[in-house]
Amino acid sequence: MKLLESYFTLRKRELFAGILLINILIIWLSQTITFNETVFINSYSDHLTYHRTLDLLNSMKSVSWIAYLLYPVMLLLKITAIGFIIYTGVFFSDVQNEITLGKVITVVLASEIVLVAGAIAKLLWFVFVNGNYSLDDFRFFYPLSLINLFSRSEVAEYWVYPLQTVNLFHFLYILMLAAGLAKISSVSRMITDKIIVLTYIPAMVLWIVLIMFLTVDIS
Repeated sequence: MKLLESYFTLRKRELFAGILLINILIIWLSQTITFNETVFINSYSDHLTYHRTLDLLNSMKSVSWIAYLLYPVMLLLKITAIGFIIYTGVFFSDVQNEITLGKVITVVLASEIVLVAGAIAKLLWFVFVNGNYSLDDFRFFYPLSLINLFSRSEVAEYWVYPLQTVNLFHFLYILMLAAGLAKISSVSRMITDKIIVLTYIPAMVLWIVLIMFLTVDIS
């Protein structure tokens, strides 16, 4: 428990740098190991010639640097948005003197490590377990989620994201948010659980609905 307390008291700069570096490493490994020539051939052999498939792979590699530029911005926006959402619950629970916005941001940053673990688990699955896959298989799968109870043909496109989102890692992430708020303050765990339930979970449901709507609209 002391280790967890020490982790939640790390400075935001250290947490952000650590999470950012790990995710950039995951992106690099994904681009160099999982998105290889064999995967592209498995994905596009029915529609494109061998040489056209290689051209597509090389084209994607030539612009892969964009992901490294965009990810820090996307991570910052995500952490900030979730932090403000949770802080509304802190404010309406009248515990803002105990849990400041800065502390909320720190907890959100620290909890991100659980989702990073999910990304690592997905990468390891395709490297060591499922070696023969396509890009669609990679996009469809998420470890320890509801999506794994179905085959690709059984799931409509707009249900993919919701079924992926309901997973063990996300559940642990929610628990870590509540535990973190309790660890960095003297507020009881019952109150921090209530804050997360009334803020993060409804916001997550709205986000899932938005993604489903956009998916249907694009389809």
